[in-house]
Parts: sequence; structure tokens; C-alpha cells
Amino acid sequence: MISAVVVTFNPDEVKYAGLVSRLSGQVDSLVVVDNSDRQNDDAFSHLEGLGLDWSSVFVFRFGVNRGLAAALNQGIEIALNGGADYILLSDQDSMPAPDMVVQLAKAHSQLSSQEIRVGAVGPTFADLYTGVTYPFQANVSGRLFYGHQAATESRRYVEALTIITSGTLVSRQALLEVGLMRECFFIDQIDIEWCHRARAKGYKLFGVYGAEMHQHMGESVLAVWFLKWRKESLYSPLRIYYRIRNYVFLVRLDYIDTGWKLRSGWYWLGIVYAHVLFGPQKTKSLKMAFLGLWDGLRGKSGVWSRK
Repeated sequence: MISAVVVTFNPDEVKYAGLVSRLSGQVDSLVVVDNSDRQNDDAFSHLEGLGLDWSSVFVFRFGVNRGLAAALNQGIEIALNGGADYILLSDQDSMPAPDMVVQLAKAHSQLSSQEIRVGAVGPTFADLYTGVTYPFQANVSGRLFYGHQAATESRRYVEALTIITSGTLVSRQALLEVGLMRECFFIDQIDIEWCHRARAKGYKLFGVYGAEMHQHMGESVLAVWFLKWRKESLYSPLRIYYRIRNYVFLVRLDYIDTGWKLRSGWYWLGIVYAHVLFGPQKTKSLKMAFLGLWDGLRGKSGVWSRK
């Protein structure tokens, strides 16, 4: 039995309805966990008229934004208590291919039959803003730090270091052994931490060719000059805060190897560079990056507060 867990926060009706319509036909049950304010009923009302089988749909509302990790954990627990063998995680801004879940389940089964301890499998991502199709973080022979590999027809499964939350298919067994998401992260890098924790416990992660997910990554597209003009995802200053702060938390974890931390640190410096020099909120982005660094160093977790 496969259950999908979808986390929402003030969802856009068209995107959200499209996601649910696409997912509901691929899974046995659907759990929606909503972080919107209690006055906002969009997570439920947008589902009306979609022709869903309500006996297999569960909507849980916090009434306040508890963060992505807490919402995922709530949804996972509901799905596990409902008897799910596998759980597909999703945010509200994704659009899976019509056969994505089938392809992921097939990959999980084939890999497991080879006596591989599969922690999770994930789809190939295409960003709807930039048009970029992302390869997977992977250890590449001959390289000091991690590189990237795309899943292809000739290499259908890529053993990945991390996979993105949305579209991840994970088994009951892996969740029970590895544990749930770190709620202190609130949002951002939650998937990265869980993936490293799973690998430290002997599980392997795989990116799957033929399983496709389209997603709006970030808030828009940002043109950035670094040796040439590039298209990058645009993030709000608040998201930059969480990304930098939670990266500092990751650096402190002993089950993440030093090479990954160094290579990832270079990436996050690039994110700050892009938004401070080319973003629409340059000063605020720089300020929030420093606040994220400071709060990470002093161990301040959870939701950001001006206090």
C-alpha cells in the first residue's frame, strides 16, 4: 500500500488541484497536512469538485505554520498508522508525471530484490522556472568532492548522496529504522539531513530514470553571472536565512563526511553571491544570510523570529 503525504501552506488552487488530481490516481491513499492559518481553508476547499474517493483522503490542519518537517512527520505517522508500506512525500508546488509513482515503486522493488538496503528512491527533477533538469549528487570516481550524475537509459539508477523531498518514495521499514525528519530545521535541508542519516545507517538512495517530477523551485528565476550568464532559482531572504542556518547545523553532524560539507559550503556561498549581487533584495538577502550564520553558530533552531 502506497500513501502520499502532501504538505501545504496557503496553496495555489490551480497548482494544488493539479498535483492532487495527478497523485490521487497513482497511490492508494492521500494525506494532506496543512500549515496555513486556521482561517484559511484552501487545503480542503480546493479539493472539492476533484471527484476524490474521500474514504482514502485525510486532511490534517495545524491551524498555524509548524514548518515542513513537523508537517511531514505528522503525515508520515498518519500514513503509517493507516497501514502504508511505502510513503511518497510531496510539497504543493510539484507536478509528477502520470507514471512517476509506478516507476519509483518498480525501481524500489528491483533494487531491493538485489539485496540492496534501499532507503529511498526519487525522481528526476525539472525546474519549471529555469527549465533546468537536475542531476543527482553522487560520488564520482576520480573526484575529491562529490559530483553530479544524471539517470539515463543506460544508467537507470544512480546511487545518490541526497534526494529532494518532493517525490521521494520511502519504505515503512526505512522510516522506522532511520527515524522521522528533524523538526528543529523547520524548513530547508530537512531532506539532506535525513538522507545522510539513512546512509550512515547502511541504507542507499537512488535517483530513477523514467520517474519524472516537475517543480517550481524557489520563487522565480534569477539571472546570475559566473564566468557566463546562468539561470538560477530565486529565493526570498527568509529562505536564504534557513538555508544558511541549517547548513551550519549540518556541518556539526558527525555522520556527514567532511568532503560533502566543504563542497556544499562552496555551493551555499554561491547562493549568497547570486542573491547579494544579482537578486532583487540584495541588502536584505545579505542581512538574512549573516543572521542565518549567526543563529546556526549559536544553535538557535526552529522558526525564525525577529527577537
